Amino acid sequence: HKEGGEGEGVSEEEMEEMAIKARWGFAFVTIIIIFSVAFVKGSEFVKHAVPEELEEVVAALMEELTTLGFLGFAFFITTMDLGGGESLIEQASIYALNEPEALKELFEGLHYLVFFISLSFILCTVGGLWNFQYGPGGNKAWAIYEEHGIDVAMGEKKEVLSIERSALNAHGRLATEWAKDDATSQAEYLRIRTRFILNSEDPRLDADFDFHKYLQRRVGEIFSSLIEVEWRDWLVTWLVLLLFWSVVQEGMIMEKLLLLYGLFMIMIMAFCLLLQAKVVWVKNQLLPRVPEEMRESYSSGSLSARAKSSPATSRGVELCPPVSEDQRMVQGAGNIWETYFDKAMELIQVHKRPGNKHERLFWFGSWGPNIMLHMIRLSLLWVIISLALLLSHHLPGIIQLGQAITGLRFFGYLLFFLVAAWHILAMLIVFTTARVYTVCTSIEMLKDSHLIEKIVREQKYTKCSKAIEMLFTLNYYLEQAQMLEKAGKEGSTSPRELQQAMFVPETPEEQKALDDLEELFNAYDADGSGELSPQEVKELLQTMGTNLDDEDLTKLIRVMDADGSGEISLMELASVMLNKKKLNGAQTKLSDVGKQLFDMFDKEGDGTINVQEMVECFSKMGKNWDMDQVHMFFDLIDQDGSGEVDRAEFMDFCNELESMRK
Repeated sequence: HKEGGEGEGVSEEEMEEMAIKARWGFAFVTIIIIFSVAFVKGSEFVKHAVPEELEEVVAALMEELTTLGFLGFAFFITTMDLGGGESLIEQASIYALNEPEALKELFEGLHYLVFFISLSFILCTVGGLWNFQYGPGGNKAWAIYEEHGIDVAMGEKKEVLSIERSALNAHGRLATEWAKDDATSQAEYLRIRTRFILNSEDPRLDADFDFHKYLQRRVGEIFSSLIEVEWRDWLVTWLVLLLFWSVVQEGMIMEKLLLLYGLFMIMIMAFCLLLQAKVVWVKNQLLPRVPEEMRESYSSGSLSARAKSSPATSRGVELCPPVSEDQRMVQGAGNIWETYFDKAMELIQVHKRPGNKHERLFWFGSWGPNIMLHMIRLSLLWVIISLALLLSHHLPGIIQLGQAITGLRFFGYLLFFLVAAWHILAMLIVFTTARVYTVCTSIEMLKDSHLIEKIVREQKYTKCSKAIEMLFTLNYYLEQAQMLEKAGKEGSTSPRELQQAMFVPETPEEQKALDDLEELFNAYDADGSGELSPQEVKELLQTMGTNLDDEDLTKLIRVMDADGSGEISLMELASVMLNKKKLNGAQTKLSDVGKQLFDMFDKEGDGTINVQEMVECFSKMGKNWDMDQVHMFFDLIDQDGSGEVDRAEFMDFCNELESMRK
């Protein structure tokens, strides 16, 4: 302010302008906050929407966006006034062209491009996740195919393994791959799954191995690695851009830029199709064959001596080795590329191992699978960059081009949407290629043994969790019988005290305990009267291994019979059993009660139990048990398959379950 008082020298127009700027400043802050909240909520939605196995893909995307955000911040710093009146980019512009604004527009365009690369990363990742979940042959389809997996692995439903001759694609033609129906996709999945399980040795897999979950986890690993762009990928991208720059440097007129952009798009699509053709060919080389297909190949004389041998038969399933077992065909696959690559490695004195039969299906020998993954990642990165260029720089030029060709602006917008659709198609091709690549690098000689062992442990724990629940339910019944026995011997609680301490469930756990007790109660209420007679109470205790003489039984009935009717109602029983349980507190360890549970099963007292004894014991416990689960429970304990379990086996199993719970 000038001298003469606060506010003097400021006109009303200037005050109004300042007020407008303040309002717009607040509006901009509000918009930024709205976008920030929307981004956070969108991230949370995506994290919850994707399967657990794909959460690492979302995490990888967030890391990449953080990197791009840092680049945007770096661009911002270079355009800031450093106190000398000029920014870094203005100083560089003065040094190069003696004009402070000459490079600023170009640099701001690059800043704009980084923003759209971030946006394209998000769009492509979400599109890839959708493609994996709902695309043809994706996760939803795998889950449906997996439903037949156990039956096929056990030698049933052999018809689902058949593939029509016209759909067989040993040469990996893309047209045949794109035209195949769902039945063919299912047959391929089940053939691969069955051979995967039958050929497993360490660990040996059961027919119910969750192959679907295994592939899901592998897809999560591969897809997350696609999002995490490495320095090598940026270096190759820079070299490609250097090639285009050598053409552009002579003059950046709009027509030349659009032409180069079109060539860049064609190059990306050709690269994507080439990679997909390769992985489809590899997949078909790894696809197990059925005897009928082997006989046809034999008659054509295209099989090696090993491949002509009889098919492997296990669990009633006949599956022959895949085409990759035919060494002559493998040697002819991509050997020119591998020869040149090996010579190049020798020149720079880099040594690599020859590679196994599976790895040699890819280009570049033992490095083939990793180099293929880098090329798929490059194709995705280039699609993202091309989409960002379209949105940030070429949108006006493409619209003008369409309008210039037809004279109508509508065709300009139509041309833009066609180019955008081209990018969507390229993105779907990349992610489909990545999914097929995942299958190719997860089977045969490239199995992930660590992941297989992890899934086997998880499946075992899931089965054992049901066993844990069953044992704790039995333990609960055993505890109730002990409480009743103690109450009968002590006779310390009067009916009046009991009536004052009627059990009222206060927590979900207490309500569940009351529900379980009601099932037990109803099982011994033979006449359905809603009350247990002294004889029914005695039978209940005998079933759970507790025998009371007549005197102790009379004391117990007197303790529980709050209304003096001579019979015991559910709430009278609960008032003794559950109130005492409430006071007792801590949860008993399975390893501590294993002996009592074994004695409950061992009705004959011979030191061993069989499945029939276990079934009879469970059936008398008053709960609506699933007897298939009881049989599975017994099989988990009976490790040697003898049909009998001794005390040591049972205690070892209880100790193992206890360790799993920790």
